[in-house]
Amino acid sequence: MTTSGASMRAVIMERIGKPRVLKATRVARPQPGSGEILVKVHATSVNPVDLLQRSGRFIVRKPMPHILGADLAGEIAQLGDDAGDWAIGDRVCACFEQLGSEIDGGYAEYCVLPADQLIALPEELDYQSAAAAGAAFADAFQALVTSGKLKKADTVVIRGAAGSVGAAAVQITSARGARVIAISEGRFTGELHSIGADIVLEDAGVDLVRQVKVATRENGASLVLHCSEQLDLGESLDMLCSGGRLVIAGALKKPQAKLNAMDLYLRNLSILGSYGSIRPKDYESVLGGLAKGRYQSLAQEVMPLSQARQAHQKLEKSAGFGKIVLVPDALLQAAKATENRIKIE
Repeated sequence: MTTSGASMRAVIMERIGKPRVLKATRVARPQPGSGEILVKVHATSVNPVDLLQRSGRFIVRKPMPHILGADLAGEIAQLGDDAGDWAIGDRVCACFEQLGSEIDGGYAEYCVLPADQLIALPEELDYQSAAAAGAAFADAFQALVTSGKLKKADTVVIRGAAGSVGAAAVQITSARGARVIAISEGRFTGELHSIGADIVLEDAGVDLVRQVKVATRENGASLVLHCSEQLDLGESLDMLCSGGRLVIAGALKKPQAKLNAMDLYLRNLSILGSYGSIRPKDYESVLGGLAKGRYQSLAQEVMPLSQARQAHQKLEKSAGFGKIVLVPDALLQAAKATENRIKIE
């Protein structure tokens, strides 16, 4: 990747730190190299991994300044050599492990991406919906289906169910016919039922293990998805039936856990990590589900890209239901101007 004489607006991170290290500025517009494509970004979203990388809990694997953003949706603006069958103007989206980590991500007006990591955006799906689904659905699918081997016969406990990954996991589990027990703050009970949760337990409730046992007729869950950094791994393991699987999807606040090895052995329990890129064909399947209404893309708010710092502050203070979508300021202003025009017959 090289740069051109043109510039673009972006939000850069010059060092690790609190949200104030995010700076909206103008930088050189990148140029695609061989096998690469320049995408005009129409929408990106704020993901937990963005906050972790900004604060230094996840390593940014490139020199600063860095542009965050683990997912995006937009249109192709320029093709590099050997870019495959793509064409300028094609609607695309992207979400893969290196985006926003090893290479600059979606917090910019333009982003250079490997051609083989782009996914065609279905016509029924708009840019903001695709970005809101983005990494949340990719991570949830990877955790449940690829790592957890989700089956229709499973009873699945989803911890942190109101978070972006958790809410996507509720929908994927429900759509595949498995039973969903969602654990979250009580204020999100209605929303979780509306997207497919069979039972919702309040995270602040007394003896959650006992409540899960009652909900499963003393059997326990066959799969627990642990997608909140605040949770107790031992408690999640105690929710499982014999032969159950615990899948960890997300960084834990306390990376070291004290576990009962004899309990793991006698009950044939499995602990699985889930990290990495979703396969393109699986991501296409997720997008198809969104386009057909099988899943809902959950966005709590759309904010201008220049307010990425404020978006990080909001999520750190209190995460809502659904993701914050960031849209380049110029696109939001153009859309607002169009809405305000008076149509003349």
